[in-house]
Amino acid sequence: MPQPRLNGVLQRKLAVLDATVAELRSLGDVTTHQVRANWMLRRAIERNLQIAVEVLIDVCQRLLTTRGETPADTAGTAISRCVTAGILSAAAPYAAMVRFRNFIVHRYEDIDVEVLVGIVRKQLTAFVQFRDEINAYVARVNNL
Repeated sequence: MPQPRLNGVLQRKLAVLDATVAELRSLGDVTTHQVRANWMLRRAIERNLQIAVEVLIDVCQRLLTTRGETPADTAGTAISRCVTAGILSAAAPYAAMVRFRNFIVHRYEDIDVEVLVGIVRKQLTAFVQFRDEINAYVARVNNL
């Protein structure tokens, strides 16, 4: 079975994830009032969250293919298969982010500002955890 390495593509994707999370964190303790009052702030949050989740999905798919597996049919399946493969510890936090990304993409007119603010204020650590799990997996596999 091919061994994944933190090659240029994975490194770039994880760097994008770090930059995106840093941008969201730079907003500080953003409030629902601020986001409702500033359409540019709202769009920036929505787009950055979408990008972060896209990175998560891309990394999962890439790692599956480096293991010699076929790409997953859905993002949720990619995450589940990464859990089964021992790449990720649990699917729940990442699957929730994928569902939110689908909501942003397909139901963009109904996005609850309180949910956006809640993610920015309390849930960005899920992306950091993802990055750390990917780095740990690649290090573990390369040290075999």
